[in-house]
Amino acid sequence: MATKVYPKFKNSQNNEMNTLFDIAPIAVGLLELSDLSISFEDYNIDKYINNVNEIGLEKTWAHILFHVTYNGCNEFLNPTNFGSLYEAGLAEQDKNNKKKSGQYYTPSDVSKLMATWLYELVGLNICDVGCGTGNLILSYLSILKPDDVKKLLDEERIYLYDFDKTAITIAQYSIALTYGISYLSKINVIYGDFLSDKIQLPQNSKVISNPPYAKFDIVSDSWKNSNIQSNTKEFYAAFMEKIIDSRNPAVIITPYSFLGGSKFQDLRNLLSEFDGFIVAFDNVPGNIFNGRKHGIFNSNTANSVRAAITVVQNTSHIKGFRTTPLIRFKNEERDMVLDSEVLKKLLSKKYQTTNSKSRMFARCHAELEDCLENWKSKSTTIANEFISKSQSEYTLYMPNTCRYFTTASKKKLNRGGFLTVSVDNVDKFNFLYCLINSSFAYWWWRVYDGGITYPVSLFNSLPIFYDLLTGDDKNFFSQMTTEMIENENIYTVTKMNAGNIQENIKFPRKYRDALNNRFLRLLSCTSKASTFDLVHKNSFFGNITEIGEDD
Repeated sequence: MATKVYPKFKNSQNNEMNTLFDIAPIAVGLLELSDLSISFEDYNIDKYINNVNEIGLEKTWAHILFHVTYNGCNEFLNPTNFGSLYEAGLAEQDKNNKKKSGQYYTPSDVSKLMATWLYELVGLNICDVGCGTGNLILSYLSILKPDDVKKLLDEERIYLYDFDKTAITIAQYSIALTYGISYLSKINVIYGDFLSDKIQLPQNSKVISNPPYAKFDIVSDSWKNSNIQSNTKEFYAAFMEKIIDSRNPAVIITPYSFLGGSKFQDLRNLLSEFDGFIVAFDNVPGNIFNGRKHGIFNSNTANSVRAAITVVQNTSHIKGFRTTPLIRFKNEERDMVLDSEVLKKLLSKKYQTTNSKSRMFARCHAELEDCLENWKSKSTTIANEFISKSQSEYTLYMPNTCRYFTTASKKKLNRGGFLTVSVDNVDKFNFLYCLINSSFAYWWWRVYDGGITYPVSLFNSLPIFYDLLTGDDKNFFSQMTTEMIENENIYTVTKMNAGNIQENIKFPRKYRDALNNRFLRLLSCTSKASTFDLVHKNSFFGNITEIGEDD
């Protein structure tokens, strides 16, 4: 069999002549392509998956990149589809190898949003950390003028970082196939462990990143070995730390757990030394990583992570971060929601930093920001100090799943999870019953958690302003509690969950509005009860009437 001769390209790094595959790490250790057989005639997703199963993901992509480089791209094999193709291949390989790497690929609309915010930052070099197959860097380059892209490439100011040599090579080739194959060797490819001390971001850069969302057990000797690494054991937190420590502005998409989780306190303290904004997304009913189509076929949509996009601006005279509330949207609203100006309008007025009294970043609607401050400042205690340590005759039950509302009931519901709360007298019972059935307890959860369940520790931190109550207030809450308890059976609803009946109570809105108005008056808030529709609704542009089951 004749030896295949590959064209030569000049490698600007060492001024030597190399074959195309010598330049890219994917070719290391591969057999001669002439010894392997892949036909690209009528190539499709089924043939691709078969190739992955037969010769592996790395060799399959060696063939694909070689083929498109010398034969051109087509509707199926082109950089627009490479990310989805690789994701599908990785899913197939993971299914066979039982391997997980924490790789979450960025949908094109999210990539475009992040690229827009990266464009607004200042930096000479462009670094994509955890680049994967290059969705983020390609989105950024697509919004630049052609001459600006050419200048970046000519001056070798694009840096790609990833531990997956196949993915990072796809990213490298995708840029070169889009803007000129001669640029292949001008793209800085840093393959390896980003957290290693040997890998450093260049100064005068701006960074875009979708880091791995996976845990680690041991802090490597080659890492910084910081409190953030040892306390969180989360790759994404360690990546954020290293990027932020570089003092380069950045746009990073990660899980939102760092905003409030106790193990992320050091990361929040580090963020507080800088400035920027954080946009946080819920995962119901629409998910930031789901409901998407890549190229010409559907990709895996099993991902349900709650995500946040952190923009580190590094303005010298400002400290702290502005935040959005936890954003819900329906899939049909996605295109309108994922817009830079729409999302920026949701940002809080105040820049938040963490300290011993304020340890988490609040996700509060700007319209309710002053009310939240009033609530915290006028409260004289917290729930943990207000409730009894043992069960009493004044006991109420609160379901610990609260997608759209929280509920307190006198009767014990037939359900899997709930909090049991007791107090030592009837006035306290009435107050707490009404507080939980108002918007306030639910709002506290949305501001500081918003996950799957209502953590006991978060409920224990609920600000209590019982000392503000007058005799008239106590009579009001007594009447409301009596009426609502009498109607608990009427408004009890059931839902099947994993084959088990789950009870909850859906009180009419009139009760919640009446309670909200009373509490707002007590706290000297100018907001109206209807303002809390922003907190409860399950669509971005819709209204409260569209909400379905509570959990």
